[in-house]
Amino acid sequence: MSDGQKANYGALLKLPLPRRLALASVPADFADWLDYAAVIALVVYAWGEGPLALALFALALSLPYVLVGPFVAVFVDRAPIRTVLIFSNLGRALATLSLAFTGDTLVLLALVFVRGCIDSAFTPARQAAIQTSTPEHLRGVANGLHQAINQTSKIAGPAIGGLLLVVWPAQNIFVLNAALSLTATLIAVSLVLPPRPPSTEERGRFFTESLKGISEYRRGRRLMVALIFASCAYFAFFLYDALIALLAKGFGFDETAFGLAISAAGLGGLLGALVAGQMAGKRPMPTMALAAVISGATTAAVAASAMMGWTVQLPAFLLVLCFMGGATAFMLVPYRTIVQTDAPPDRIARVFAAGEAVITMTMLSAPLIGSAIASHWGTPAAFLAGGVLLLALGAITLVAHRVD
Repeated sequence: MSDGQKANYGALLKLPLPRRLALASVPADFADWLDYAAVIALVVYAWGEGPLALALFALALSLPYVLVGPFVAVFVDRAPIRTVLIFSNLGRALATLSLAFTGDTLVLLALVFVRGCIDSAFTPARQAAIQTSTPEHLRGVANGLHQAINQTSKIAGPAIGGLLLVVWPAQNIFVLNAALSLTATLIAVSLVLPPRPPSTEERGRFFTESLKGISEYRRGRRLMVALIFASCAYFAFFLYDALIALLAKGFGFDETAFGLAISAAGLGGLLGALVAGQMAGKRPMPTMALAAVISGATTAAVAASAMMGWTVQLPAFLLVLCFMGGATAFMLVPYRTIVQTDAPPDRIARVFAAGEAVITMTMLSAPLIGSAIASHWGTPAAFLAGGVLLLALGAITLVAHRVD
């Protein structure tokens, strides 16, 4: 690779279109998370709802990408990318603003679901925009940057929203969040993306069109391997993700230490995204596999320490959580880079949405299974199961890649 072909963030941000697309992603991604704490505060503290409402809230956040995303992606592939980016951000702004004027839990959750359905158009459109506006050797870097922006929003968004709740009612935060989506809309208006190559496919029935995303995984071996790998990896992560508080408690750490552990995992995800971005474009599958081996071994070692009753110091525990958070980015960034490299431009939204639906469905089943494992054999057993699964997944992939 020549000096002019270096894959780094400096080279990416020198290009006007990728730079502006990343700028638009900042308010768009923060709009996903700024009112997270406000919704929970309103439902739990103001309206006195319990676990059922919180479970429905979690479903309202997740299900749009499974139930609606693959169908919305048909329109995303057919429409100009900039048009989708503009109207999806504008739609999210209106849905978020509507949250400020409802006083009923079910209506609130329905609006959260509607907003998720709109977002299920924005996310594939952004992937299509990255594909069409970014040179191929910089796509890994672009995915790393966008994942870092998204991870930062996940860390800072709820924290800022929680702080604002001290001085503002939840309704004001919804208005502010709607303004963020509107800001993303205005930036998207200024995007002038190159046209996608004309489609050579024959249009059929709508449902048949929606299935063409998953059919690309069947046609492309690397795409299929990447999807199976990402689905299994996220299943392994979510076997124990919801049990971190119990593991921390088992090591004798208090609530403050648990808060630091969550922050460490978030920081790891941010740093991991930036590092993975520079590696993903060269050898994405080996990058994913090696990360799974190291992360799986680390997770299994922590689980074994808990089972044996060994003492773990807080700095070491935080370092492990930071590393575990970074490992998730090392799965996601290369996976998205493979999708953008291998998926045809005229159906990338459907390919991406189909993959997101599969991964989300897999993730939704994992916490229940992890909880069952923890109930029968103890919390460390769920971490051990997830770690061993990651270790095996990475080792098998590395061996298979070497054989190929």
